[in-house]
Amino acid sequence: METLFKTPYQREKEAKELAIYTEYQELAADRNKSKVVIAQFLCEKYHLATISTIYAIRKRVEKRLNVQK
Repeated sequence: METLFKTPYQREKEAKELAIYTEYQELAADRNKSKVVIAQFLCEKYHLATISTIYAIRKRVEKRLNVQK
């Protein structure tokens, strides 16, 4: 396995993305909540420009988590 050296910015970005992913998963666990509203809430909370950013972050984190397994 390769050892990757990450800058402080990369570590900070990955930690923020993991926090967004975790919070999304927790909020989306309730089937009665709208996923679009959840994404809008997270965009406001984390100062993101678009909802599609949430979906891109989720995809990156899922990929990272699957690689680690």
